[in-house]
This record gives sequence, C-alpha cells and structure tokens, in this order.
Amino acid sequence: MADLRSSVSGGDRKPVSDARRKAESLPDAPGVYLFKDHRGRVIYVGKAASLRKRVASYFHSRDEENPRLAGLRANIADLDFIVTANEAEALLLEANLIKRFHPDYNIDFRDDKSYPYMVIRTGDAYPRVMFARGRRRPDAVYYGPFAHAGAVRETIETLRKVFPFRACRGKEPGKPTGGPCLDYHIRLCCGPCTGRVSVEEYGRIIQGVRRFMEGDHRSILEDLERRMREEASRQEFELAARTRDRILALRRILERQQAHSLKEGDQDVFALAAGDLDACVTVFYVRGGKILGKQDFFSTLPAGSGEADVLAAFLPQFYAQATHIPREILLSHDLPEPERALLEEWLTERGGRKTRLLVPRKGEKRSLVEKVSRNARMSLEVHLAKQASDLGWISRAVQGIKDGLELSRVPYRIECYDISNLGALDAVGSMVVFEGGIPLRRDFRRFRIRGTEGQNDVAMMEELLDRRFSRLAVTGEEAGEEAGKSKARLDSFHRKPDLVVVDGGIPQLGAVVRALARHGIRDVEVAALAKRLEEVHLPGRGRPVVLPRDSEALHLLQRIRDEAHRYALEYHRQQRERRTRRSLLDEVPGIGPRRKQRLLRHYGSLARIAEASREELAGLSFLDRRTAENLYRALHPSEED
Repeated sequence: MADLRSSVSGGDRKPVSDARRKAESLPDAPGVYLFKDHRGRVIYVGKAASLRKRVASYFHSRDEENPRLAGLRANIADLDFIVTANEAEALLLEANLIKRFHPDYNIDFRDDKSYPYMVIRTGDAYPRVMFARGRRRPDAVYYGPFAHAGAVRETIETLRKVFPFRACRGKEPGKPTGGPCLDYHIRLCCGPCTGRVSVEEYGRIIQGVRRFMEGDHRSILEDLERRMREEASRQEFELAARTRDRILALRRILERQQAHSLKEGDQDVFALAAGDLDACVTVFYVRGGKILGKQDFFSTLPAGSGEADVLAAFLPQFYAQATHIPREILLSHDLPEPERALLEEWLTERGGRKTRLLVPRKGEKRSLVEKVSRNARMSLEVHLAKQASDLGWISRAVQGIKDGLELSRVPYRIECYDISNLGALDAVGSMVVFEGGIPLRRDFRRFRIRGTEGQNDVAMMEELLDRRFSRLAVTGEEAGEEAGKSKARLDSFHRKPDLVVVDGGIPQLGAVVRALARHGIRDVEVAALAKRLEEVHLPGRGRPVVLPRDSEALHLLQRIRDEAHRYALEYHRQQRERRTRRSLLDEVPGIGPRRKQRLLRHYGSLARIAEASREELAGLSFLDRRTAENLYRALHPSEED
C-alpha cells in the first residue's frame, strides 16, 4: 500500500531552498515525487527507486543546457512524495498521477478514457456484448480501445452474424412486453428470452466472441466447419446452411482485415514520429498474425525530450488501463536499459505472463515496425495540417505572437527569410509571407546571392534584405512606375510587413536591423528564431524570449520559419542540379538548349563532338558557320587559328 507524506502547500511562494531542504529529508525508498509551483499546482510527476537520491539530483545538477530541466528547476516551490512498495508500483502510480494532474513538464498523452471499448458483461447470466466508455466495471471484460465509436458498433453488428448473442439492454434477456424481438426472427439472436437456449449454450456463444476478439480465428473456423459437417450428416440441412452462412460471414470479416506475413502470434507495435514541438505515437494491434486495428496518440513535446523519453513515458499511460497485454511488444526506438527492464517486469506482473519489449533490427518484424513508423509520420502531418487550418487556432496564434513578443500591434503580415548554401556555391535565399496566419504563396520570392563571397550566412542575409527593403523604400512616382511594369512585384515587394522573422540568432537579427536602418525603415518589428532551443531574439533585449512549448504562437512561428527553410532549400537544389547538368556546350556563343540537344542527339556525347573536324561541324544543317567555328575552338583551345 502506498504511503502518502504530503507537504503543506498553500498559495504563498516558497523559495527553492525550502524544497531543497525537504528533498534532503526524503526516505531512501521507491516512490513517486510531485513538484509544485508557487500556486500549489503540480508541474511535474516522477518515479524513483530512491526518492532521496533522485529528487536531490534536481538541485545538485549543473546541467543548464537542457532548457526543460532548467525551466522546471526555476519553478519548483514545493514538493510532495508517495512511498510505494516497489518500482513497478511507482511506475503505475506515476502514470495515474500524470493523467490526473496533466503537469506542464511531463509528456502527457490523451486520456484513454475518451476512447470507446467493446464490453462483455460477464456478471450477467446471459452476458451482453455492448459499447462503453470511461470507468471500468469489475464484472466485465473490455476489448479495445477502438479509434472511434463507429468502429465498435460495426464490430458488434458483424460479430452477431457469426455469434448470435443478444442485443437487448436489460440485465435479463427479452423485451419488457414479453416475447422475442425482431433480431430473433432474422437470426441475429439465439433468443435466450424464449427459454430455448440454456445458460451453458449461450455461454459457448460468448466464449466464441471472446476467442475471436483475442485472435483465435483458425480454431473457431475449424469448430464451425466440423459442426456444419455433423449437422449435414444428421440431415439437419437447415441448421447446416445456417452454420455455413456464419462461416462465410466470419471469412468475410477476416478478408477485410489487413493480412501480415508474421507467424501466428499477438503483438502490439508502437512507433514514434516527433517534430520539433509535437509527437505522435501510433500503435498497431496484431492478433493471430493479422493487423486488427490502429490508433494514434498526440502530445506536445517538451524541450530536451528524446524519442526514448517519449516512448518510456507513453507506455505506462497506455497499459495502465489496457485489457490485453501481449507477450511481445515491438518498438521503433530503444529504451534505456533500466527503464526497459522495469517496464517488462511491470507488464509481466499486470499481464500474468512474460512480456518482452523488442526493437527488431531485421526481418518481417522490422518491416512491420517500419510500416507503423510511416503511419505515425503521416498521422502527425495530418494532425499538424488540420491544426494549421483551424481559423480559431490561427487567430489565437497571431494574437499570441503579439502578446508573447510584446509587439506594438498585431502582426497581420509576417515575412520570414532564410539562406541555403553549400559552401560558397549556389547560395540562395527565400522570402515567405503569411497574412493573418495563412501563407500568401503568390508573394513568396527567391533570391540568388550574387554579391557575397565565401560562406558567410550573415552577409548573405544582409544582401538579401538590402535587395528586398530597397523595393520597400521606393515611394511616390517611382512606385507608380514600378506598378506599371509589374503589379505582382509591387504587391510583393512594396507592401510593408508588420513583422520580419529570420532563421537564426543574434547575428542574423543584427543583419535585419542594419538593413532596415540603411533604408530608413523604422516601423517594422523584427525577430530571430533560433532553431536549437526555439528561442526568439528581439532587438534591445538582453535575454531571448522563450514561448511556452505548447503555445499556438510558437507553433505558428515555427511553421513560418520551416516554410522559409523549405522554400530556400528547394531553390538551392534546383540551382545545384542545373549547375551539375551544365556542360562546355552551354558556354559556346550561339548554342542554346535546342542546338545543344540536337548536337548530343546527333553525336551521342561531348567526347564524340570533340572528335568531329571543323569542316564536319560546319556542314551540320542546324549550325551556321560562325557557331560551328565557335564550337570547334571551344573544344580545341590549344589549337591555333
């Protein structure tokens, strides 16, 4: 039994030193600890083999490089702890407390209680098979969770064609008015209310449902086929035909399931896809070698959390309420050895049989994990795209940027710039525009860097911004003349942004400030978003602004920055491929793409063209004499005229 030792935590702020002193007096025993802020809110829940050593490590650590730990340490005002009998009990208690308090610094996935289950009420004389959510009853067996309610109802209706269990809602079978319902007459129910089916016979039907849900498909088919043959041998052809229809229905169910080439067996397969701020864990349920279902879970990703941290935090939350724990659980990422061993011990205890956590390296199991990984990546992309198209979310994000960065006005038009290069070759830049939080693609622009030598990202950024802001500085008659030349360019370059964002840190921020000052532009806000820690640098601020990891504002800034990076990288690749495809023919006056293509088609290669004489080249119908001479000289530079 867990022993709770709770501190007195009120609304008054307590210094971290009080929490540190309390940490030194904690017992050297396994348990769970809860850190609280000055308002008494639980901000982190953790487990430990030794409460005293683990909690003390937070106050003695000098690892300020991890922003998550640094932020947590700065907000600790008080702590509580719960002593448990062992580490396995602490693991389960930690998962339950995370679900209860949703602490800011924990990896918290959506609660399983929101998902639907298929339930068999085993406490009834004639058990019901039904849909349910939320709290579990001790007199019932649960299967799931399912991705949505429709999947549960479809499964129940399909199973009734094979196993004719009752669908009436009361504890006792039958209608309140008496007599069987329509389901009995259309053979979807065996009719226990008629008294023609004993408790034992009905129990065998329910046992078949349970065996099917647990993946025992082959033996069920064999039993039904044996029964059909026996009924036919007794010349009970109507019963045999009914059994035959149930076999066909069962086979149709199995055909709709996605087959996998694994040998017979049960696995839960987990794969993680992580972005900079969000993570998705996808699980496939494999029963009897077939994939029976898939489910996605999403969470905000705390700073400094690795893939192993996310999976290690997710698995206890998932299996704390699970109704079935398979012998084998496949993972996409390795867990730290102590964490893996503890989870295996806890899962073995909960499931009543040995359970292994595996990260397959090759073979069919590895292929299955890769399939789940692809699904996780796609689910995360869909989740982020859906989030970005939500107008309410966008409105909050734009307002959050104004409030979080303390801007003078709401940044309706945001322009973001990035540089992409490989050494000093093919250096390019990009400009992307978001208005009202939505990308305005017609205003996206690309730049080739021409005036900067060497690999100097800051100088390249300054050149790009000079070229952009020189257009913004054009006013009056000049702007009118430019508008007459190109309305599209006027719309893009002559509209003043509310906020300019650059990918980088303080050096890139300085480039923006200098470019704006040179052109006399003073009413444009600027910011630099550093990728590693997602810090926002602002002019005149000694320290960067750190927006909350789960804030809409940071998500939108990150999306804008990533779009600028993608747009620049795409242009850089185009330029690099174009350069690598260039040949000596491109340098010859008079030879364009069409003549180059005809020459290569005629000779087959540049080496064959070089073997041709001056007279032969001059005799080609698609080359005039001057171009032929230019080509020969380019191919034979050592020869004199």
